[in-house]
Amino acid sequence: MEVPLLYDIFNEDMWELDEEALSALQYFTGTWSIAEIANEIQVKKTEIVDLIENLGTDLIQDQHLDGLPITIKVQPSPIPSLRTILIHATLACNLTCRHCYLGEVEKLYIDPALFCSVIAQLDQLQGLKVLISGGEPLLHPNLFQMLESIKNIRLRKMLLSNGMLINEEMARRLRPLVQEVQISVDGTESHNEFRNNPHAFDKVIQAIKALQSKGLDVSVATMIHSQNLEELSELESILKKLEVKSWALDVPSQTGEFLKHPELYPTIEEAGAALRKFGWGAPFEESHNIYACGAHLCALMPNGDISKCGFFTDQPVGNLNHMSLKDCWEVIQKGFIWEQKELECAKLDCPYLEDCRGGCRFRASVGTGQLFGVDRVKCAAFNFEHPKKE
Repeated sequence: MEVPLLYDIFNEDMWELDEEALSALQYFTGTWSIAEIANEIQVKKTEIVDLIENLGTDLIQDQHLDGLPITIKVQPSPIPSLRTILIHATLACNLTCRHCYLGEVEKLYIDPALFCSVIAQLDQLQGLKVLISGGEPLLHPNLFQMLESIKNIRLRKMLLSNGMLINEEMARRLRPLVQEVQISVDGTESHNEFRNNPHAFDKVIQAIKALQSKGLDVSVATMIHSQNLEELSELESILKKLEVKSWALDVPSQTGEFLKHPELYPTIEEAGAALRKFGWGAPFEESHNIYACGAHLCALMPNGDISKCGFFTDQPVGNLNHMSLKDCWEVIQKGFIWEQKELECAKLDCPYLEDCRGGCRFRASVGTGQLFGVDRVKCAAFNFEHPKKE
């Protein structure tokens, strides 16, 4: 991290640490008493007690461990830091969604050794979170073996699924292996048509209930399109009743399969209004305010290609079969992490730039033909009107 942080992978709480707290935490190994820690770093015992109380007993336990002590790794991260990796475990899918940005692709499956290697490398780089996606990741024949192999690596693991394969047995198997499952729900009645499956909506509701019954965090992602605009209020009521952890909405870019369905495009004004009105709880990832969106993310394709994010897979910066994740991230730092001052938004005197970070660079490039162009969907979400040209 850019500064020392303590991250709770179960609740996604984050604490910034000063030098004294960081020094003390390195002795929280299960073999030192509070008095011994205070004496070692030359502070009052009450200061260690205060640190423990501030962090909470759910995070810090007063327990002596026999055998080898817990090791706490603290080392500098690259700046800007790589915090999250999106892994396309497979490109195979059991649906043909009308908004899929991948389009028609070969049904590849990631090699288990590569999967385990990249997780270990992210951990070494002080990463925080792994997003396991597809296609449909549950179609990977070795998914559960791969998840089991990384079970003890202290990163938050989040599975992104269309929900069609999830029942109570699947939820039971996932429970000890991931901290969260995000289910895609793109409307109520329109969800079935959008997903090209007449049973899709009923299946996702069943999947959410099955996951929650096993104690898993469940979040929902929704893509806004012309046919679900009038359904979002109903969907909101359903998701609140289900008590999903968070509801994130976005607008698909006009690429991939979505290009074939212009009748599904919402207007910019409609999309912006929906983004303002709906959604809750999606975690905000702190960053230095100089950067545009996605300054702490990269994506991995099943063949080992690393790219800036899932939308820039046609511009890989390297391949993990030949390069390390650290080396690939250095290439991304040099060519694919942009500062807000480089964007066209910076010329508009927009008061929301630091909050929206210029929106999505891919959507902006599709809409304007320019990588640093304006993401008008994001402008509409903040209700920002562009100054008229004289």
